[in-house]
Amino acid sequence: MDCYYDLLEELLTDGNDSDDRTGTGTLSLFGKHLEFDLKKGFPLLPGKFTPFKLVANELLWFLSGSTDNEQLRRMNGNDKPTIWSEWSLPNGELGPIYGYQWRKWWCDGESNVDQIDNLIEGLIERPFSRRHIVSAWNVADIPYEYWSPKENVINGRMALAPCHTFFQFGVRKLSFFERVKYCPSDIQPSEYYEEEFHKIMDDMKTPKYALSCHLYQRSCDTFLGLPFNIASYALLTEMIANVVDMIPDRLHISFGDVHLYKNHIEQANELLSRDLYEYKLPKLVIDRKYHSIDDFHIESYDLQKYNYHPTIKAPIAI
Repeated sequence: MDCYYDLLEELLTDGNDSDDRTGTGTLSLFGKHLEFDLKKGFPLLPGKFTPFKLVANELLWFLSGSTDNEQLRRMNGNDKPTIWSEWSLPNGELGPIYGYQWRKWWCDGESNVDQIDNLIEGLIERPFSRRHIVSAWNVADIPYEYWSPKENVINGRMALAPCHTFFQFGVRKLSFFERVKYCPSDIQPSEYYEEEFHKIMDDMKTPKYALSCHLYQRSCDTFLGLPFNIASYALLTEMIANVVDMIPDRLHISFGDVHLYKNHIEQANELLSRDLYEYKLPKLVIDRKYHSIDDFHIESYDLQKYNYHPTIKAPIAI
């Protein structure tokens, strides 16, 4: 997670003093990039507690296509408001936000496009395509800035414009020795010619490909939102890789405006003052091979050895 801490430190030292939609004020930078090697551990922030269950439930909620905040609250199993409660109607409706765009993108006035199903089909049938893209930035549904969130929902638009606007998956071939590492066998490759051993690994259904995700985020709340975004898209990559029988490889995140709210400066300094190397990244284990993204549930994941520093509370800028 070094790159996350480095970004936070850069915002504190070199961030531009900026006004923003919420009136809170930010320190901001433009055009930054983070990269995580998913083979080295699951990138759930150890510097402060980040609740994996909330991350996973929100992602499952998106993948269900739901736009109902009350459904997410029930999934979390408590009566506490979710982060989405600030923008929803009293009945929980949020308009056509992420899940709707991912699974039900309205097309030509007659049909809905399921971008997630199309993504998975494309990865299986055309792994090296450069079109493995899912977008939440549906221009027709973007909220008007001069309306309140509730006015936008009432008028059929998103309560909040998507911050993580689109993502793309890329595939590479695993090298021979990478495949050997994932092969469920004691047979040593030196006993065979490489071509022969590839056939043995094929028979054992050893993965051939590694899967990476590249997220573009137009706007990013670095202290509160980004740790969730990192974990969410790492989890999505793990889930998609499981369904298409690939190895999770890397998560890239590119930013437009990345910012630290001024009422998070004290908390950011507290985080950076901690021993950030005390705890290693946890390991994520998915309980079995899934054939559909819709079969996952909260019990599908086993997060192992997540050790962390205490929570640091910070207000949400709305």
